[in-house]
Amino acid sequence: MAYTNLMGRADTIENDTTPGRDAPDDVAVVVIDNPPNGVLTPAVRASLSEQLSAAGQNPDVHAVVIAGRDGAFAMGTGIDAGASLAHAPDAPSHGDLCDTIEAMDKPVVAAITGAALGNGLELALAAHVRVAMPGARLGAPEITIGIVPGAGGTQRLPKVIGGLAALKMLLSGRAVNGTSALKLGLVDRLAEGDVLEVAIEEARARADSGEALPRSSQRRDRLGEGQAFLEAVAEHRRIAAASPLDAPLRLIECVEAALLLPYEIGRGLEIAAFEDLVDSDHSRALRHVFAADRRLVAASAVVGRTPSRSLGSIGLIGGKGIGSEIAVACLDAGFSVTVAERSDEALEAGVMRIIEHYDARVAAGKMKDEAVEATLDRMNAVCGFRTLADADVVIDPGPSVSKALISELDAVLKAGAVLATGSEHVDVATLAKATRRPSEVVGFRLFPGMQKNRMAEVIPSEASSPRAIATVRALARKLDRLIVETGPGPVGIGQRLAEALHAAADLCVEDGARISQVDAALQDWGLPYGSFSWRDTEGLVRSKPRGADGDDLTSGLVEAGRLGRVNGRGFYAYRQRGRKGVEDPDVTAFIDAVRQSKGKRARAMSDGDIRLRCVAAMAGAGAQALADGTARTPSDIDMVAIHGLGFARRTGGVMFAADLIGLDEVQKLLTEMAEGSARISLPSPIFKDLIRAGQSFAALDG
Repeated sequence: MAYTNLMGRADTIENDTTPGRDAPDDVAVVVIDNPPNGVLTPAVRASLSEQLSAAGQNPDVHAVVIAGRDGAFAMGTGIDAGASLAHAPDAPSHGDLCDTIEAMDKPVVAAITGAALGNGLELALAAHVRVAMPGARLGAPEITIGIVPGAGGTQRLPKVIGGLAALKMLLSGRAVNGTSALKLGLVDRLAEGDVLEVAIEEARARADSGEALPRSSQRRDRLGEGQAFLEAVAEHRRIAAASPLDAPLRLIECVEAALLLPYEIGRGLEIAAFEDLVDSDHSRALRHVFAADRRLVAASAVVGRTPSRSLGSIGLIGGKGIGSEIAVACLDAGFSVTVAERSDEALEAGVMRIIEHYDARVAAGKMKDEAVEATLDRMNAVCGFRTLADADVVIDPGPSVSKALISELDAVLKAGAVLATGSEHVDVATLAKATRRPSEVVGFRLFPGMQKNRMAEVIPSEASSPRAIATVRALARKLDRLIVETGPGPVGIGQRLAEALHAAADLCVEDGARISQVDAALQDWGLPYGSFSWRDTEGLVRSKPRGADGDDLTSGLVEAGRLGRVNGRGFYAYRQRGRKGVEDPDVTAFIDAVRQSKGKRARAMSDGDIRLRCVAAMAGAGAQALADGTARTPSDIDMVAIHGLGFARRTGGVMFAADLIGLDEVQKLLTEMAEGSARISLPSPIFKDLIRAGQSFAALDG
């Protein structure tokens, strides 16, 4: 039988044209050809079903091999939209297709090259035999988008590799390579050479042997884990019960059913879990983030027509705070780094922070002392800025830039050197006008916790040259950053979101909530810190809002000498370094005084009300950023929230969360809060336009 392609485009089926290979007469080779990843779309499933049916009815065909193309076997159905996860009426469901494959009375062999992920793994599990190359990747990442496998994966995998291994694999969402898969029993044979040839050989041997075909759903040989499995289930249940997500617990229930109940019952539980989860807010949020991540990664990798300047030496203004993290990232990327400060004291403090980063790696066994020494040899720490003359890019991490510093840098930087500023309190355009080199100034905002928060905001001014922007983007890619390029504006996206959050949190406290209640409610929603602990960690001087004219809680505490964790007193009192802060009666009294001065009476507020207010305020700030061109798409704002500010992926980001709440409700909340706080703006006209059109922010993502 001739080789057959299953094209991803609308039921197109063609004869394979693989050069230099003769088609076997007794083995049907069906090739899934849907570049680039072999996604199992409804069209592919329909074609695959037709070809399997034809092979089953052809008396000359004794076995079937299912293969992928161009280094991929098969992957999920695509999750850019929730609808693509549902069953298409013109194609068999993926679960029915897998059951059909397993029920065939002719051997079916999966020839796995590249990725067999999600639905692709379920397809392979339904085959009677799996042959893989050592570098193949097999995994079930569904948990990462808030769902469980929906085509028998939770039922077949435990029976193939055992319950303990299946729980670990399914709950982590991580893939294993072909070599590890062989050890687990997930694949039956490795092929060092041509996987397809080995698969055809295996298929023919199975057909000739006449032995009963191994059917994964009916296997009972991996059920001997007994008490160890039950103990593992209990432990995983305990962990899952503490998770804000529903999927882990449902997945554990499905795996337990696979090993204790008949296949049909376990399959019913799996289908119910999938259908419940796929429509949940958490899954919708995680799928939104997954799709936005892919767009962001693609956009970050784009290299424009304008070439960047050479990048070899990086200058850094100061090594304290996030400056130490930037220095480490630049050193790790292979750059020579000059750290410059005004005073010896400040320089010593910054250098010590940098060294502490590497000492921690040595202590954790992640680096050797010799490697650290070689890395630090590329760092030069100096007092004064004259040694920055050779730097290709000078990074000023902020938070503010003085005119004196600008004058000094103007005097020493070489022609073409780019000044990348992370200032949060000076407009990039204003900064550019203060220099004699406005075309070489670009905003470059990196976020604390750089190992986790990989976002970089590139903020050009109208004067920034294309080459300067290209250079900063090239630097961001070298530092393994995800890049959001904003339109010219006074501040970046992350700062707008943070200021709106803090304004709403202050308003909640003025209206009667406790600071610890606000922080707990926000952390429960998915923020790494609450608003007040965030400001304490950042430092209250740095987190004072722009243009607040003292009408904010932060300014009042700074005037009272409370600077945050740095001096052990901020919104909370910090009695021991590294310990969580506790509420301070002095701060409570200060808040009571503020409340009285504004004529407010404290009232009870629920955690839900706090979250709604804070999310609405951030979404309002995001809408303003869209309206004035600072942000290009709502998903860019969501990505800054997640990859820059550290919001949990399950939130979906602030604009997605606003869509879930409903734009009518968000608009109403913003209007109410704007009456109580000058720091919260009235809703942007974007709200009215979207509501009138019956659309959400997602519609603006294109």
